[in-house]
Amino acid sequence: MNHRLLNILKVVLSALPLLILTGCFCGQFFRGSDDVVALTISPTNTRIPPGATQKFTATGTFGGNGSNTNGNDGTGDVTLRTTWTSSDSAIASIDNTGLAKAVGLGTVTISGDCECIMSQTSLTVGSQSAALVSIAVTPANATVQVPLTQQLIATGTYSDGTTTILRDSVVWTSSDNTAATVNSGGLATGVHAGNTTISATSGGASGNTALAVH
Repeated sequence: MNHRLLNILKVVLSALPLLILTGCFCGQFFRGSDDVVALTISPTNTRIPPGATQKFTATGTFGGNGSNTNGNDGTGDVTLRTTWTSSDSAIASIDNTGLAKAVGLGTVTISGDCECIMSQTSLTVGSQSAALVSIAVTPANATVQVPLTQQLIATGTYSDGTTTILRDSVVWTSSDNTAATVNSGGLATGVHAGNTTISATSGGASGNTALAVH
């Protein structure tokens, strides 16, 4: 065996105990029908007032033959198998059941890790009486090719200074549907070469971005 292969083997063998200890080695390379290969956290981009709680759940997509030994159809609740963390416990904490508690104003990232498979969402803690004052649509000056799509994001700023990604509360419109259309989720589709303005409106606040279609 040449020296290069021998050195690689030594590195792998030296790391093996740590990989086994963390569960990542078996989780990543020897996945069976009960192992998680993809993870989805819900709800997404949530806003709650200080002192309130928010329950997060984790849904796993299982490996192997697409169903686990419990007879699931390839997905199932893995909330209690997931390790939960908050990016800032001074804003919101989260326990091992996925229950988050709002503490101070701001936005945190809620992360879930199940068998080395990770997923994230955001949680904003804001004043219950705060009003939506502005909306920013990103990316700015976006481009899309016909007939491809471009995902647009609407971020709302509230009177208490907090920001939240807006989803169900936003109405999306295109100033020229012959150039591009946009669906209720902010996904723009190029129709014909030209330019249009994509707008997001919620209550009395609105924002927009220019979209060039090629």
